[in-house]
Amino acid sequence: MGMEFAVTFRGDHVHVVLHEQPTIDDELPKDYWATIRKICEEYNCRRVLVEGKAPAGDRKPVEVIEAGQRTATVPNLWLAFHLENYEPTELSELYEKVAASKGVRVKFFDDADDALNWLRTNAPA
Repeated sequence: MGMEFAVTFRGDHVHVVLHEQPTIDDELPKDYWATIRKICEEYNCRRVLVEGKAPAGDRKPVEVIEAGQRTATVPNLWLAFHLENYEPTELSELYEKVAASKGVRVKFFDDADDALNWLRTNAPA
């Protein structure tokens, strides 16, 4: 079974909560990006804050590239990740760069306030 998540609109951003720690074997549910895109379009908002635990296990670069490309499901997205136990790696940098090549800005944070401030400061309202 894939990872469970909840998506809500919070006035100036879309908030996604990952309800469990994903593992390397988990795939996002098929409706994950469709759900985010739908709520972004409904509220004309491109700011998204994702909160949860950092994925367990190691990912292969090809998996990270594919994941970064899927972020383009929501055009012009600004995506802040606040992940518990997050530590920057070459793969998170790769994800950010691949997403940027598709017009999506991504940044990882270990503090929720920093993540939300980055969205509010940088992403268009």
